[in-house]
Amino acid sequence: MQRTYFLGGASASGFRTDFWNAHRSDYGYYLKGGPGTGKSTLMKKVAAAFSGERVSCWHCASDPQSLDAVVLEDRGVFIADATAPHEASTPLPFVTGETVDLAAGLLPEQLRENRAEILRLYQENQAAHLQARKGIAGIAELEAIISDAAGRALLTEKLRSYAARLCRRLLPKTGGQPVSPCYRQSMALTPDGFIRYLPEGFDLMLIQDPFRAAGAFLLNQLADAAAESGTVCEITQALTRPDTPPVMLILPQQRLILAAVTESAPSDLQVPVSCIRMQRFYDADLLRRHRALIRFSSKTAAVTTQKVIDLLADALRIHDELESYYIAALDHAFLNQTAARIIADIQSRG
Repeated sequence: MQRTYFLGGASASGFRTDFWNAHRSDYGYYLKGGPGTGKSTLMKKVAAAFSGERVSCWHCASDPQSLDAVVLEDRGVFIADATAPHEASTPLPFVTGETVDLAAGLLPEQLRENRAEILRLYQENQAAHLQARKGIAGIAELEAIISDAAGRALLTEKLRSYAARLCRRLLPKTGGQPVSPCYRQSMALTPDGFIRYLPEGFDLMLIQDPFRAAGAFLLNQLADAAAESGTVCEITQALTRPDTPPVMLILPQQRLILAAVTESAPSDLQVPVSCIRMQRFYDADLLRRHRALIRFSSKTAAVTTQKVIDLLADALRIHDELESYYIAALDHAFLNQTAARIIADIQSRG
């Protein structure tokens, strides 16, 4: 069985991920090397070698076709891209993990011949990502305006009572030991827009809330209740919002997805089994006072989001051109040997 996630995503403060913290007790292969050194290819080989087991594949938000990590869930082993913007290293080499330098498989002469062009492309790629981060910071400020305005009109006690009833309906009657929150990013802003990775065969419950505040409150209540009852709950956060509230919860035991949306029928989601309309949890008179501000901020955020998507697409185009120089200078025999060594090492661990 295979599950799919994003390693993380762009936020107002830069790239954000909980991957390293969540897998700190696993044995890790930390891949180093620049673009085009075969990190994603190597991870795909590892995932294929253990395809009969529980494997999770973690994609790159900047390029959803590429992998950033593969986790062999039953073995407690991961292999991950440990270069910027999600740079990491193992604290105890060959005890908690090991560093794998794929740059050792490059032919330096070919890269030196194209040094000027490679530097130009790298600088252009960095500039596009910097502009995208500035755009995301702008989106975060607009989202804060919307949430704050809507939050003033929130009928908190009514919503809290409804959340308690929903928890009783969805969560087990007899709880187990409390568990820690599980942050697994199933949605990210990419060069193709917002992409969601949803598990197959799960029911979908939509939480429709164009004003953001009530939906975030409800999902927070559900996530806290699930953790308290010992129910595994995968939390996806809104990374483009300053307080990164939950926008999606996945309850694997209940085979249920709860997704907060601002529109009525997102085109990238399956047909829901139910829809909770959150407008009833706002004071209509108070909401009316802020409606113009919310509408303006929402439209501006949507326009800015499209500009960020365009910048991410431009950054990916430049990255692909940059990567082509490294792919041409890569010793593929070295990459294949490295993949075979890692696969054999994992198999020897049992």
